[in-house]
Amino acid sequence: MYICTVDSKLHWYAAYVKSCQEFKVAEALARLGIGYYLPLRREIRKWSDRRKVVERPVIARVIFVHATETDRVRALREIPALHRYITFDGPYTAAVIRDAEMETFQAMVELGGEKVELSAAPIAPGDRVRIVSGPLAGRQCEVVQVGSRHCVVARLGLIGTATMELSTATLEKIE
Repeated sequence: MYICTVDSKLHWYAAYVKSCQEFKVAEALARLGIGYYLPLRREIRKWSDRRKVVERPVIARVIFVHATETDRVRALREIPALHRYITFDGPYTAAVIRDAEMETFQAMVELGGEKVELSAAPIAPGDRVRIVSGPLAGRQCEVVQVGSRHCVVARLGLIGTATMELSTATLEKIE
């Protein structure tokens, strides 16, 4: 995570939205021509008379905005359901998520589906690894042992840590 000072470059920001407003904020961002990423997972919801597959946000009340500093501020002003951005170094400095971290998180969500978990708890640093086979091949991550499982970790700065279970046979330690 770093602080953005250049206005014309696109950066990733994590924004809090009002409860159950993730899809409406995504639509509003699209209308404004501002890029976004709303990670979704499919779940089977069960009612007394039927079952239905629904898409729900992986991270409740959070949407990722891909914008310039000017567009980031414009979205905050023009979209009432967009509550605020995750900040770093004071209340007015929005935290920027690095492109590589965002790409890894997106790949984990797209390829891992319901296996991706998000934890706000800090995870102790472990070995840096490169994934050598499988759907995330070529990506570099951090490994941490959780119970008896080995997990790949993508740090997302202030919003937490995404984890996905992978076999250690698919990992190569980076020296």
